[in-house]
Amino acid sequence: MRFRKLKYFITVAEELHFGRAAARLHIAQPPLSQQIKAIEDEIGAVLFERSSQKVSLTPAGEALLPQARALLQDWEKIQEQVRSIANGTSGNLSLGFVWAAGTPHFSKGIAQFKQDNHGVTLNLEEMTTTHALDALRTEKIDLAMIFLNPLMDITDLEHQGYETQKHLLALPENHPLAQKESVPLSDLHQLPFISFVRQAHPSLYDQIMHHLHAAGVEPDIVQIARLTQTTRTLVAAGVGIALVPESTQFDQREGLTYRPIDGVLPELDIHFVWRKNSLTPLMERLIAHLQAQVPKQ
Repeated sequence: MRFRKLKYFITVAEELHFGRAAARLHIAQPPLSQQIKAIEDEIGAVLFERSSQKVSLTPAGEALLPQARALLQDWEKIQEQVRSIANGTSGNLSLGFVWAAGTPHFSKGIAQFKQDNHGVTLNLEEMTTTHALDALRTEKIDLAMIFLNPLMDITDLEHQGYETQKHLLALPENHPLAQKESVPLSDLHQLPFISFVRQAHPSLYDQIMHHLHAAGVEPDIVQIARLTQTTRTLVAAGVGIALVPESTQFDQREGLTYRPIDGVLPELDIHFVWRKNSLTPLMERLIAHLQAQVPKQ
């Protein structure tokens, strides 16, 4: 209400005529005069000299005018900032994501979102599933994109699906299995494997091993790679083969090729995850935007 009174004061000060000021404000003149009198009573100073011929600012009114304009401009900026946060067009958002989410459509979606929302600051960090969940629970990030499966306990969190990927077999391009269009799972028995660190995605690791053993495949794990880049480098160098998300093929590397697998392996379900009761309009807009970029199957 006080900001409205300031607007009344500024309008009268600009018009120096109560009738014209009332017309600009779309109110009747008597209520406007009453509001100006109320401001003067509250401040304890006369702001306008009034006569039948003219209205003019007193020294007190002249001192108040620039301050009133500045206060009103600040209030309008505050309202705009609050509205933009409320509708998700500004603010800060930290997102932790597993490397498999780094597809061309993910990168394009992030770039387009930043271009369309200059008031938004996105802080992006590649993380393992375990790291992302820890960061989420300790409020170091706002939103996570992780591998999710029924074995995981995330009852304290909320989630929504992003996309599902299949596993591919990463091979040196001169490997005998690279001659096949697709590779039966049974062909992987006792071949040298490069594996990711179990602690990074424990449920996924256990599922993969369960399916390999069910197919009679005993992998010979010769190397543990902490980073996807390391896995690709080791495979290209002929150290071993690796099971990788299909998104890995988008990052081509010399000496490396990929083949689909004939056999049962767990699908890679990537979900958005956030703390309960923490979903903001900005998070909702980003989730919906990224989901819209995923190619339809």
